[in-house]
Amino acid sequence: MTPEVLTWDSASNNYAMLAGNASLALNAISVTRTGENQQFPVTDRIWLGRAASAPARGIGLGHMTNVYVIWNFASNVADGKKFLVDYMGHFRHAFAAGRFHNFPSFPATVPDLRRRIAGDPEATPPNKYAVLDDVLAWTANLGYRGYSNAAVEEIFNTGALNEMVGKAASGAETPERALDIAHAHCEKVRANWRARGKV
Repeated sequence: MTPEVLTWDSASNNYAMLAGNASLALNAISVTRTGENQQFPVTDRIWLGRAASAPARGIGLGHMTNVYVIWNFASNVADGKKFLVDYMGHFRHAFAAGRFHNFPSFPATVPDLRRRIAGDPEATPPNKYAVLDDVLAWTANLGYRGYSNAAVEEIFNTGALNEMVGKAASGAETPERALDIAHAHCEKVRANWRARGKV
């Protein structure tokens, strides 16, 4: 890879792939959806695949997991809760509007999911997204094998693990030192949330 990957933002891998400068991205479907939206000619030749197999099981990246909450200090808690119940209960519409980016927490709310992704009129070919028909079986939440929580989310969002790999890969730190720095950061985050009673 080229040195600029150490300064990428969340959309950089999309544009590297669509510009023909990359041949593989471990990513959500934003690469192909961005290509379809902006009519990149290469988009029709970019395919999706399941997570790579492993001795125990292949696990996809759960990097775009949504968690919905109603804050205690919200001005209208009752309507907020009703909104979430309605949103989840009618997720079929959200699934379509989100163009398959967000799969349902409750699969029964999108009973025709397989049919929808097997024939997407925006994709070339229309069955490009059919590979995702069992994605919920091979994608894990942030924090897997445990649960998502505030500490896991902060560690993910601050990029501590990305920085660790970048420091080791660039030679700025030894792999051992980069691991120690990331571990210290993660422990500090966990201690903060633990002190607040959230972990």
